[in-house]
Amino acid sequence: MSRLTGLVLALYPRRLRDRYEQEIADLLASSRHPVRDLADVARCALAERVRALTAAEFRPHLHATAGLVAAPVAFAGGFLAVFAFLSLVVAVVVGGNPSPVAAALAQVLLASPVAPVAAGAVWLAGHTRRPAAAVLAPVTLTAGLLPLALLFTRPGTAWPAVLALGGWCVATSVLSAAGAASLRRGHRLRAALTVAVGGALACELAFTVYGLAVFGPSSWAFATYPVSVLGLDPGIIGDGTGQVAASVQILPAVLTVCTAYAAALTIRAGVARGPSRSGDRAALH
Repeated sequence: MSRLTGLVLALYPRRLRDRYEQEIADLLASSRHPVRDLADVARCALAERVRALTAAEFRPHLHATAGLVAAPVAFAGGFLAVFAFLSLVVAVVVGGNPSPVAAALAQVLLASPVAPVAAGAVWLAGHTRRPAAAVLAPVTLTAGLLPLALLFTRPGTAWPAVLALGGWCVATSVLSAAGAASLRRGHRLRAALTVAVGGALACELAFTVYGLAVFGPSSWAFATYPVSVLGLDPGIIGDGTGQVAASVQILPAVLTVCTAYAAALTIRAGVARGPSRSGDRAALH
């Protein structure tokens, strides 16, 4: 019943929850008809939640959602801008007939814009006044990623791209929820490791699904993500024709940045909220 009480109290707007949470919990704990009283509390909580949804309350959430949907496009634009600058540098320094070593270094250099753009996304998340909920951010980012996936993947591969993004969305949402749970318990390092390592695995999952769906079982399907995002020579995994990089283009970089952004939003929201002070408080969030 204590877990159910916490979940029902979470339905109240934060203003009322912070003020009356302990009082209602104590009343329910000593109730002679806990199930009936819990249902009454849930009904009142939903009514208060509906009354709290005024235009002023709803507008910040609408702005935050629109920002998350537009974020992948902004990240793609940032990556392409840095990529264009580095392309000029490579053209000047390497020249028209580079050596094999210079060509390999040029490929890695042209993939490197993902680092500063991801750092910018983390900085942006750290300065967000109203961080999105842990699960909301990946879902909303996926909505913004879908048109990019259809634009930057090989023609005729719409359903594998959607399937890959769906896998990324589910995996990132689970990881964000796990990271938020660790933060509520005060485990910041565990939360950071969860979202960082898990985020990389979520990207790997997405492009493995895409590679298997588009090219079928092969020796390099599981290396689609690292080869693409690091700018490595596809020949080292047996893809001598370069189908991997040509198929996904800049999508691995954009997905990496979105993963970093979602992870940073999770940490930012958890730190801003602080660790829970009791079991009921943990259930409320």
